[in-house]
Amino acid sequence: MVANVFSLPEVNVEPLGDTMLNFLIDRDQEEAFIDFKETLSISKDSPFAKIAKDIFAFSNYGGGFILLGFKERKTPIDDKKEIPPEQKRRFVPIRLPADFCIDQADLQSKFNSYTNVPIKIGYREFNRKFNGTEYKLAAIYIPASIQILKPSKDGKYVDGAGKTKQAFVANSVLFRRGTQSVIASNEEVAFIKKRAEKENYQLSILNGQPDQIQETLYSNLLEVKKFPSKIWTGLLRRNYYENQRKIPDTIVYLTWGDKVVTFSDLSRSNNPLLTIIEANSVNGEDTTKWLEDDSRQKVVMWLLNDELSQLAQKLHLLKEDRREKFYFASDSESRREKWVPRYKSSSELTVAQRMWASQLKRFIWWHLAVSARFKYIDKRLFLRLSPTIMLTNDGWHPTFGPREGTVITRLTYNRYNDSYLNNLLFWASRFSQGGSEFQMAEGKLIVSAKPSESKIEFGILHDRPSGEPIQETPLVEIIGDEDDV
Repeated sequence: MVANVFSLPEVNVEPLGDTMLNFLIDRDQEEAFIDFKETLSISKDSPFAKIAKDIFAFSNYGGGFILLGFKERKTPIDDKKEIPPEQKRRFVPIRLPADFCIDQADLQSKFNSYTNVPIKIGYREFNRKFNGTEYKLAAIYIPASIQILKPSKDGKYVDGAGKTKQAFVANSVLFRRGTQSVIASNEEVAFIKKRAEKENYQLSILNGQPDQIQETLYSNLLEVKKFPSKIWTGLLRRNYYENQRKIPDTIVYLTWGDKVVTFSDLSRSNNPLLTIIEANSVNGEDTTKWLEDDSRQKVVMWLLNDELSQLAQKLHLLKEDRREKFYFASDSESRREKWVPRYKSSSELTVAQRMWASQLKRFIWWHLAVSARFKYIDKRLFLRLSPTIMLTNDGWHPTFGPREGTVITRLTYNRYNDSYLNNLLFWASRFSQGGSEFQMAEGKLIVSAKPSESKIEFGILHDRPSGEPIQETPLVEIIGDEDDV
């Protein structure tokens, strides 16, 4: 997982000082520790519950900021035009009204009405110039909670259409995941508990130090939990090719010199491979010893990779042999596949989509794809999954070339970290058909569907997995539980 890196001109800055506010404004993007809003109201009939939801989530997360007086730009920006950087902002200042004024004590009291464990909220109104024009803005600073913060009552409000809605329910644990305030998963609840143990905790963007949290780093390696203990060999008959066509495609084997090499048990009298090898030439050898020899290790890897290809074929995946990529075909404008991600009970992922490629001046299909190869690392076997993009002319047949490469580059350059991990988990889930592991070679080869991981004691708090937002629902609808998020 690649961490986001940024720096401040100094450490231990004031949360609502000019240095911090300038830094946040210049970021010009929502992140796990920052949100942009157009305005704020704490009146009796205002939808303050939506702001309270963010405050709960920020505080449990470890702190954060809400900037007021900004509106997200909806129209795309033409980067080719030579215009001042301020006019290219994603979050455009819209200026708070001249009579806009919120007392910090009233804001504090309003939030305290939702919680039994008050936190000290910071608030400041200030002016900034953009392109020569001065704007009135405001900022809210939410400190880290020293225990798990939960709302003491439901967060009800009335929307602009006059419908009563609910931003959160009493006693729920809210958390920042990516740029969304969501119900915390069990892992995130455990994280909040550990973070809250550190008294006087400060978000790393304030003190310039790494967050003292245990962070999990995921790799794209799936551990092989079991592999065939024996590799079988037999001498080829002189006329072996006459019977070779009768061997079922499901049997994986390799002709290596004058031998047949396979994981399929040649000691069984009904093995179809016996029709192409010499009688009394069968030999079963320790697969581990083959792995320790460089030339024989390549043979083992070929057999393992071909076993995976057999599994992919059963799952109706296409294979592009030049780069060992697997992908879904598409007979329509797009194709979506159901699966179970980390933070939802079910979801759909677009795996193929027709698009206009300006570089190629024609329509093509892009496909979510994965390069899958077995690797022998430090005397351990792994399956390496590398999510990528595949292009086809018609939803089926691959297309290659320098210009196609530029299309793939544009599609993939912004797919890290969370989307890359999400795609990795999708492919692991697809091969395992939603299980915790998947089997090949008649059950002799078993691969874990969980990526190998390591934990470090110091991580970057805001670089945590993102996910879909909680949909705010009318009160007549059922509020989902954690698994629906």
